[in-house]
Amino acid sequence: MTKTILMCSPTYFAVEYEINPWMHTDNPVQLDMAKQQWQKLHDIYTEKLNWEVKLVEPVEHLPDMVFTANGALLYQGKVALPNFRQPDRQPETAKFEAWFKQQGYDQQFLPKYNFEGEGDALIWNDLLFAGYPWRTDKPAHREVADFLQIKTVSLQLADARFYHLDTALTIVDKTTVAIYPKAFTKESQQLIHQIVPHVIEASDQDAVAYGLNAMSDGKNIVIPEGANNLIAKYREHGYSVHPTPISEFQKSGGGVKCLTLEIRV
Repeated sequence: MTKTILMCSPTYFAVEYEINPWMHTDNPVQLDMAKQQWQKLHDIYTEKLNWEVKLVEPVEHLPDMVFTANGALLYQGKVALPNFRQPDRQPETAKFEAWFKQQGYDQQFLPKYNFEGEGDALIWNDLLFAGYPWRTDKPAHREVADFLQIKTVSLQLADARFYHLDTALTIVDKTTVAIYPKAFTKESQQLIHQIVPHVIEASDQDAVAYGLNAMSDGKNIVIPEGANNLIAKYREHGYSVHPTPISEFQKSGGGVKCLTLEIRV
């Protein structure tokens, strides 16, 4: 299935502040390496998978704009904008709002509560899995659900290293998701298993390699290299797997999915 996605060049990418357990200002990004890794991901999307990639302009001193997944959640032509918890990221919202307006998306909504786009909101079929509490407030789930007119399941994250839902859960296909069980409360684990027919469980090693922060079109899966157990499981299930390096982005707590926002018309 062809996808349309939004990316942002890492022109100004850096670790300028510390807002998650992965970020350390004394462990700087190698920008040339980051640009190479970003370009490789971009080329997998365009050349191997034939996805359409749109670009939003990077902005100096907004280093995390590269993580476009946090910039919105799109569903049926509507755009739920992010209300970032961290002041360092709050100026990003206006940049994404302007980009979507330029693209003709007139139905936009800014939640009152903290909400960080696809970082904490993943659509499976016509159901929204929404994560909390590290970066998104649970009441934001109802705000966004009412705006998008979509049924929503709230999932509580339990490990601060996996502070966004998209670091602990991958939408694989219409019947399958992958999760890192230890990132969720027992109740949320049970909810996922009750709702989704096939749940692939990732190992500790997969999770710390950011293997759950991946993109799938139902046949092809783009995943950070190093998530070897998960890569093997996907291949056993018949998926075409495209591992790619994300080491520089993981210094900021990001990976494949973080760098990718799905544009649903």
